[in-house]
Order: sequence, then C-alpha cells, then structure tokens
Amino acid sequence: MNTVTNVRLTTAVKSNASLYKQVEDAFSILSALDLVNHINVINRKKLTIRQLFQRDTTPLIVFESSGPKLYFTAETPIYFHLDTVKVKLQLMKQNKQPVLVEMVDYIAKDLPSFNFVDGTMGFGRDSYLILKTFKQATIYAIEQHPLIHYVISEGMKRYLDEETYKRIHFINDDYNKWVKRHPEVVDLLYLDKMFERTLDENDRMGELSKMTGTNQEIVSVSDYKYLIVKAHYKSQTFKNLKVTQCIRKSTKTHYGLKINHKRLGHQYSAKLK
Repeated sequence: MNTVTNVRLTTAVKSNASLYKQVEDAFSILSALDLVNHINVINRKKLTIRQLFQRDTTPLIVFESSGPKLYFTAETPIYFHLDTVKVKLQLMKQNKQPVLVEMVDYIAKDLPSFNFVDGTMGFGRDSYLILKTFKQATIYAIEQHPLIHYVISEGMKRYLDEETYKRIHFINDDYNKWVKRHPEVVDLLYLDKMFERTLDENDRMGELSKMTGTNQEIVSVSDYKYLIVKAHYKSQTFKNLKVTQCIRKSTKTHYGLKINHKRLGHQYSAKLK
C-alpha cells in the first residue's frame, strides 16, 4: 500500500493559542515522518470543511479542543473516540468480558508482564482496551498510514494518565516489517482484518477501511508466541494465516488463535512460566 502523502493543517473556526500551538507541534512531528511528503499550514478563516475540499483535495487535519480530526474527504472525519470501548469497559464491571479480553486473559493471566503488539491499530480502540484492562501489559500500537497514526495516537493520549501512557508505544510502520526487526518484543501479535468487509462505506469505519490495511499484504509471519486474528467470518485470513477460527453464530465478527510452539520452547518457556 502506498502511504506517502501530503497533508494540510488547520484549526477549528473558533481558534485559540492552544490550538495554534498544536498545529506547530504537529508540523514538527509530521515533518519527521518519512511517509509525509509535504505539509501546508492553512488559515481556516470561516471556511467549512466542504469549502476547504472544494479548493484542494489534499488530506486535512483539523485541530479542535476535543482533539485532532483527519479528513480524507469532506464527509467523514477519522479521530480517536472511546465509543464502543467505553461500553465494553462498563460491561466488564458486570463480569461480561469482550472476546478479545477473554482470549488475552487466557494467554496472559499468570504472566507478570507481557507485550501486546497491535499490528493494525486503526482507531486504536483494541489497543486502548487491552492497555486499560491488563496493567502488566506493554502495548505496541502499529499503524502504517502516517496521518492515521498521528491523529489516533495524539487523540488517545488525552485519555491516558502519565503512568498508563508509559506502557504504550505508537509506531508508524508496516507490521510485517516491524515484527521481523523486533522478534524479541512480540509475545502476542494481534491483527484486526475487519476492514476487509465494511457494511457502511459512509461511516467512520468505511472511511478507515479505504485508507488502511485493506490492501496490506497478509503474510504468514512467525515472529510471535501467540497470534490473535479478528476478521469477518467469511474472511480468508484465518486460512491464510493457519489460525483456528472460533465460530460465533451470533455475529459476523470472528476471532482466531494460533500458538507458536517453537517460540514457546527452550529460551522462551522460562519467561512464560
């Protein structure tokens, strides 16, 4: 997937010194990313998002008091929001665990510490869920698209205290390449391929599916101890990655698990006892 991109930066119509400072900081951060080619800071004036896209179709990041929002088109912004995660955290207080939490708990409940590598960060909700649920986990949230990486990581920071923030690393890279470079880090690799099939192309998930890992090559990586895959129940990902698909008749979202016994043996076994 070609992720080299240009980007425009601006503020909300009602701006202030804090938002201007965020634009300056974003310019500095994005300039350091290899995949960002050109950055243009524009004066918002009183122009609507639609008017800004009539002038120029370059992706746009708008800085608002609630956090940065990314627009690839005038219709649907991409940004970090707790939405479904907040519901899941509330249900957990009633002892109703999400499937992902159940699977991670099965693997890591007796471990003093473990690394959770989210190879397809997207909206960041699964990374946030694991980060908040497992205090012994260190999260590596990997997103290939540089602009999505930026707005989601910056948005999520607003919901994290200092100690929790120390346990998550936001990475702009292709997970296939990153995992191969850092095999010693990967205890549990998580891949969410739900973007392959999206019911509504006009919602935020649909917008994200157009811009993220839909076309990212799915290869049979082996540098992990455990692999959890989330995908549409008809997805070929389960077969391609040779994971055991957990059938859930009540939903189109299925999960799969694969254990790398070679990585769990010898030098690694002591860490997992």
